[in-house]
Amino acid sequence: MNGIDMTHNELRDAGLRAHAFYSFGGGCQNEVPSGRKNGEAYLLVLALKGRGELRMDAESFAVLSGYYYLVPPEHGCKLVLSTEGRALGVRFELRDSGLERIVRTMPWMGACGSAAVSDIEYWLQAGGAPGDADDPLASYRMDAAVKTVLLTLARLGAGRKPLTHEARSEQLSGGGPFPMADYIRNHYAAKVTLDDMAKRFGFHPHYIIRMFNRRLGMSPIQYLQEVRLLKAMELLETTSMTVTEISESVGWTTSYFSRLFHERKGESPSQYRKKKMKSAVAAIKHV
Repeated sequence: MNGIDMTHNELRDAGLRAHAFYSFGGGCQNEVPSGRKNGEAYLLVLALKGRGELRMDAESFAVLSGYYYLVPPEHGCKLVLSTEGRALGVRFELRDSGLERIVRTMPWMGACGSAAVSDIEYWLQAGGAPGDADDPLASYRMDAAVKTVLLTLARLGAGRKPLTHEARSEQLSGGGPFPMADYIRNHYAAKVTLDDMAKRFGFHPHYIIRMFNRRLGMSPIQYLQEVRLLKAMELLETTSMTVTEISESVGWTTSYFSRLFHERKGESPSQYRKKKMKSAVAAIKHV
């Protein structure tokens, strides 16, 4: 019977090579150096439990359970997890231009969804550790596992369709996924406070303010105001709701909304609506 000579690399994936597998525990700081030592190697981190912070050069990102984080080769990082935190990571090198384009266009961080998290955790753990002397097939399995994970994440990113008001406020996203900003956009009508966000995300209020200023150039309260204002403008343009109804639907009193709108737009909400309606009618007549 002919056997397979495991000293050769015929079975290694031509487009991707896995270099190292990591299992991160909570309550300590985990430093991972730049991937340049391994030939332009990326780092993929999947947060499974708890909360934390990913520091990459001068940038800091909140680490949340169910999110992935993709660190480019030129960056090292420090992962700090809460006591109960747990995360998996893998270093990999891309050797195919098509796969490189797919990875380069993926968001550097994003939500996976519970089903995808289970699948990704399974693939990463099933892949084993590359270079395991007791398992000569480990490297080959890890190559396949990492490629499967990347394509799963790419498919998730391509399938996301933002809501209308989120699309209009896309310029407020800070150039990439930001879970704390996502939370405000999804709860703009409620009473959102710094204390609530601190409890939800496990960070001190001062740290949350610093994160918003760094990512978006404004405080969380200012960001909430911008999101509410954009939603109110959308409702003025697309619905017959009264100014009072719109005010209440975005979490403001009528007097505050009217005063703020006039300060920001130089006209009342009713004047803004009339102007938009005239523009729409004129456009229809022109057609």
